[in-house]
Amino acid sequence: MGGYRRRKLRGKIPRKVFVIVCEGEKTERIYFNRYKTRYSYLRIETPNSRCTDPINLAKFSKDQIKKEALDLKNGDSIWCVFDCDDNDDENISKACKIAGKDIKICLSNPSFELWFLLHFSFVVSKLTRSEVIEKLKEHIPGYEKNKDYYDILLGDRPTAIDNAKKLIEMHETHGVKLISVESNPSTQVQNIVEEILRITEK
Repeated sequence: MGGYRRRKLRGKIPRKVFVIVCEGEKTERIYFNRYKTRYSYLRIETPNSRCTDPINLAKFSKDQIKKEALDLKNGDSIWCVFDCDDNDDENISKACKIAGKDIKICLSNPSFELWFLLHFSFVVSKLTRSEVIEKLKEHIPGYEKNKDYYDILLGDRPTAIDNAKKLIEMHETHGVKLISVESNPSTQVQNIVEEILRITEK
């Protein structure tokens, strides 16, 4: 795998590798897989972790560093993506400790669908997962998990990035820790997206 990973593109520079570890649901993996491009300077992997809690996701992510022979000092990256949902600060904190400095945490609070919703509207009040879904259905009628909505969302992606950043700024202004249950609503998905675009669109 290492030979394939470091294969040069048309005699140019080696690809960077992003490993994005998501929860057991397919929604996140379907979305991130759409960022894969055949000739970009980035190879994206979304391994099936089969994990549904942040602690085991962090442990799985740590295993991927060795499995993918990631060169974290030279542009490779690994992200651990999970929802706040019913998790508590203790589990989230433990996951962060396991992740350490090598693994980047991407928390969506309450759920990943908030990232989708931010393409259409800016929300500031606390929401449950079901409330996010109901609001999302106002913009994507018949929305269901585990389906590909990338094309529907694409045109409003800049809006989602701006809205996600505004939420982070709002929480930071009020002294709210982002990687915690108190940061509802918020998401860090834009960090992954912006880094992917920075590499693939250069």
